[in-house]
Amino acid sequence: MKFPLPEHEAERLAELYALDVLDSGRSAALDGVCELARQMLRLEFACVGLVDRSRQLFVAQSGFDDMEGTTREDSFSTWTILSRDILVVPDTTKDLRFADNHYVTGPPHIRFYIGAPIALRSGLNIGSLCIFGREPREITAAELGIVRHLANIIVDQFRLHEATRRARRELEHRRTGQSLLEMQSRELWRRQTLLAQTERLAKVGGWELDVASGRLNWSDGVYRIYGLAPGKETTAEIALSHFPPEARTQYVRKFEAALRHREPFEIELPFVNAQGHHRLVRKSCELEVDGDRVVRAFGILQDITEQKEAEQRMWHMANHDALTGLPNRGLMRDKLDLALRRARRSGKHVAVLLADLDQFKDVNDTLGHDAGDALLIEAARRLTNCVSEVDTVARLGGDEFIILLAGLDNPSDAMVEAQRILAALSSPFVCRRTALSCRGSLGVTTAPDHGTDASTLLKNADIALYRAKAAGRGIAVEYDPQMQQATETRIQLSARVRLALENGEFLPYYQPKICLNTGTIVGFEALLRWRHPRKGLLGPQEFGQIFEDPDLSVAIGERLLQLTTRDMASWVRLGCAFGHVAINVSSPEFTRGELPERMLSALDAAGLPPERLVVEVTETVFLGRTAETVRQSLQTLHQAGVFIALDDFGTGYASLTHLKQFPVDRIKIDRSFVHDIEHDIDDAAIVRAVINLGQSLGIEIVAEGVETAAQAAFLRLNGCDFAQGFLYSKALPATRVPSLIKGWNAAEAVPHVTAPLDWTG
Repeated sequence: MKFPLPEHEAERLAELYALDVLDSGRSAALDGVCELARQMLRLEFACVGLVDRSRQLFVAQSGFDDMEGTTREDSFSTWTILSRDILVVPDTTKDLRFADNHYVTGPPHIRFYIGAPIALRSGLNIGSLCIFGREPREITAAELGIVRHLANIIVDQFRLHEATRRARRELEHRRTGQSLLEMQSRELWRRQTLLAQTERLAKVGGWELDVASGRLNWSDGVYRIYGLAPGKETTAEIALSHFPPEARTQYVRKFEAALRHREPFEIELPFVNAQGHHRLVRKSCELEVDGDRVVRAFGILQDITEQKEAEQRMWHMANHDALTGLPNRGLMRDKLDLALRRARRSGKHVAVLLADLDQFKDVNDTLGHDAGDALLIEAARRLTNCVSEVDTVARLGGDEFIILLAGLDNPSDAMVEAQRILAALSSPFVCRRTALSCRGSLGVTTAPDHGTDASTLLKNADIALYRAKAAGRGIAVEYDPQMQQATETRIQLSARVRLALENGEFLPYYQPKICLNTGTIVGFEALLRWRHPRKGLLGPQEFGQIFEDPDLSVAIGERLLQLTTRDMASWVRLGCAFGHVAINVSSPEFTRGELPERMLSALDAAGLPPERLVVEVTETVFLGRTAETVRQSLQTLHQAGVFIALDDFGTGYASLTHLKQFPVDRIKIDRSFVHDIEHDIDDAAIVRAVINLGQSLGIEIVAEGVETAAQAAFLRLNGCDFAQGFLYSKALPATRVPSLIKGWNAAEAVPHVTAPLDWTG
């Protein structure tokens, strides 16, 4: 290799390849710059060359058409990219670097050369603007200024290309199914295509002013920018008349200061062309000084309207949600940081409200994504209407929004605003003739009471939102420091439960169910226990909150099914008449899908008939978007022979409609009603009503929590079928079930009533 290398050659090549222009052909816009450079410096040739690993490729040129590139060894740019500034070679035959160069000794016989390095990142020159001629000459400071401005224009073109590619990549990753984003994408592509087609020489032109005479000369490019016919006589007054008054005053002051201080300048100004179109131009000015006089001012005028519009659109797309048009997480974070800094100076308060739409998933799952998108757009509109101009609403993603309230006088105002927002969301709206709920829950934090930085406020707002949803939704909850401890405890418990699952610490214990008429054991309920290595045997009251985590709920359910079927198979081999075993199934297990297949497969693998299994569900699984999935799953299990029991009947959302819509074989009376039937006439009446309901529908009744003989007697007298509770046995490990069955005395278990009992009070 006979040519020098820059210090950071690998990084320079990486920068060049990342630009992805080596094989994209000639650029019409850059050809125009080369033509302008050649004319303004009165030289024969100009080109823009990019220096690859072993060659130089021309992406633009003027004055010659038969050259596509050169070897790096013969390229003048090889030396130009080593320089931080413009490389000037007044006479190539007197410069040892170039005297023997192929293009000096042969066509086109280069004698004079000026090259400006091109770099998008400081220190990484990827190529150069080269202007050269066949005669040796010197170059003036003013001409050096022209070359610098032209090089800056070339850099702007490459940066525009880079930004366009970045926008294209971002667009490709957007959700193609969102019609609004598709519209924006098409508009952006249209504007980029228009920009590529119009960014020719007409967008750049040169101008020259004789300071003494005031005579102004324009190139054709300037005439085109002004929208005037080329060659028409012009004056400084005409030139200034196309700028609005404020811009005209700004430019005149800048120009007069430049004349006084003999300093070049560059300025961006609004502009109105002859057709009345408002544009944005960049105007540069260089000065030619003779002694102590400025004799000539000259420079470049460039129309940068489309470039600025593209940059603004790309900024907007990067910082706003495509569906709702609201600021996204990144922009909201910037606004929150700014609001906190201002609040610290003013002594006021900042509130962060985290909002979650309560019914969004139901709408999405039942009516489709179009309805879900309509709900999000409507929620965004209502939230925006609730806040002032100094406040901000942003969409985080999904159905989560942030409301930033800046400059509150009192932290209590945050909850007042939260209630107003909930009221605005509470009324339904109609989409495709269907009324949709827009209700939401809010978590509220204020600074500095609940945090002084953005991360802390957002985290605490999320904790408060979790509490709002857990408390029944549709409410606003203000953060309390005690919530943090509860959250940390819940997170630690979840982590410990995952470890317990891996270590096999969860296992079923079994409590028998007794026939109240015969006293025999008819089955068992599998109750989850945690054999904690330090705390001993724990019941659900110690870890029940983990079932709020859908993943853990499903994992524990699968573990319980696996162990229960294993234990039943073991009892069958021992010849134990255990009847059936009931297991509880949570809502997430239905949501995951294929629950019937998994249960029937587990029974089949254990060699058990479906009649051995009872699935117990609470009425909460019948509610919400999973209702149809639950119904179909229970129907499949019921048809296969699995019994279905409705647990905790009467404690929550009990509805006779559920008994009609879902295949229920048994109803379980909750222990809270059984506990006081000896003393509470209301509880006694409820128990009688449930028993009568079961008898009229042909559904068996099981009473939970039976602890006294009197309770058992009341249940038997009123026609209850089965009972379970401490009166008969506490929950036992699987190994003790066979001995319990073997030693069971059915006669002793039958509750005897020697006289009519009166629980009517």
